[in-house]
Amino acid sequence: MKIIDYNNSLPQEDEHLEYKKSKNAFPKDAWETISAFENTDGGILVLGVEELSDHKFKITGVKDTQKVLDDFWSSNTNKNKINHSTIENSDIKIIPIANQKIIEITIKQADDTYKPIYLNDNFAQAFIRQGSTDRKCTEDYLKRLSRLSESSLDTKVVKNYSIDDLDLDSIELYKKVLTRIETYKKYNNYKLEDFLRRIGVLIKDRDNDGKEGISYAGLLFFGKNNAIIQKFPYFSLEYYDKSHPEQERWTSRISSVESDLNIFTFFIKVIEHFKATIPNPFGLDKNGQRKDTFGSMFTALREATVNMLMHADYFEGSRIILTEYPKFYKFENPGKMKIPKEDFFTTHNSKSRNAIISKLFTQAHYGEREGVGGEKIFNSSVENNFRHPEIETSIEKGTQLKIWKVDYASSFSGKEISNREQKVLKAIVSSPSNSLSHKEIERQTGFSRYITDSTLSSLLSKKIIEVHGKSRSTKYTLPSTAEQLVAQMQSLPGIFRQLIRNSNISN
Repeated sequence: MKIIDYNNSLPQEDEHLEYKKSKNAFPKDAWETISAFENTDGGILVLGVEELSDHKFKITGVKDTQKVLDDFWSSNTNKNKINHSTIENSDIKIIPIANQKIIEITIKQADDTYKPIYLNDNFAQAFIRQGSTDRKCTEDYLKRLSRLSESSLDTKVVKNYSIDDLDLDSIELYKKVLTRIETYKKYNNYKLEDFLRRIGVLIKDRDNDGKEGISYAGLLFFGKNNAIIQKFPYFSLEYYDKSHPEQERWTSRISSVESDLNIFTFFIKVIEHFKATIPNPFGLDKNGQRKDTFGSMFTALREATVNMLMHADYFEGSRIILTEYPKFYKFENPGKMKIPKEDFFTTHNSKSRNAIISKLFTQAHYGEREGVGGEKIFNSSVENNFRHPEIETSIEKGTQLKIWKVDYASSFSGKEISNREQKVLKAIVSSPSNSLSHKEIERQTGFSRYITDSTLSSLLSKKIIEVHGKSRSTKYTLPSTAEQLVAQMQSLPGIFRQLIRNSNISN
């Protein structure tokens, strides 16, 4: 959360900041803000600030802070007022400003299992934060929040479906793959229905009549495409190869609709395509041994494909799309991640949205055990000296993962990078501290002072590099996101310690 300097001009309200006047009582409309912050990304609610006619803000203070807080706590602990609250004593500060006092309340995003956060015991009184405004959730958004709170969307029985709606060829292929593994060799002796029971495709409808039927996971993973679409009208799995910009559209495509594919057969086709198209250039590691660049890149792409398919929200009205561009692969699936994006590359923590689909992938050894895939994806970029992967996730846009296949100096999509600029960037990247002085750049590139000056100025204007320090201590460095830094700390502790020693990083 941001730190606000109340002694200077107040910042404008935004998606994480809201002001309320609150002179004598806790404002009723502040509950809408609390609901919105908890349902979205959290934020800070400041009591004792008034909005003026020119849309600037002025501190007017809270007259009786204890009375206002008593009013707040009496409602905050009332389930009829708000169904769940993240606010604790430590989240509230009374701040003196001149001869006045304001109240600052830090509101954390609620855990997905509690969403949606609603008011007045009314499910429809749930709000989200959009810019500086609290907006009531639409019916569709409420459904998304409710699904986000579930950990097993695919474990229910699909009514009026049977084995006839499954693609037996894909089931047989999966069985062959699974029974190559010692643990599952005994499955060779099972008849079709017994095998489907073992892997979670045939299950009992324990919430209703107890009768056996096809699970949602079974239909999605092994179903005939027409049968899937009858239950999931927007079901669409797409792969596009757009790695050749000279082509008007794409050079190859894998489509679940056009080729009558389910999750499993789409996955197999994509994986076979990766095997045929990932380049395996010759490279040496620090010991002079040949590096398996194909193996690490294939692992990263396989893990990303599995992650996309096992964690998608198939009840959403959005397609699942994998696109290969000249410099990166992009994986897009509906559904917000159930763990913070900062944890994806750095933790073994995993929360399942589709428990049976996840099991079908992992037991067949198509991916690492749950929670390790993100680390494998990140490690591939380190091994190949590629730009680190990036991930974004939200309820509105779902999840997008980008895996680069070029190094940092070559990966500025949409920005023209000259040969001189690329040479400077590679010099900075190759330094132990990811930073170099002007003299060091001149020495490593062989450029004159004038050319170095103009090249650095161009990179700074494009916001590709940053400058730190003054005079002789000036260094040029690359920006790094917080999650990348944490990932480097966990996966490369030796390098990070060297980075600290070389660049004298201090808190």
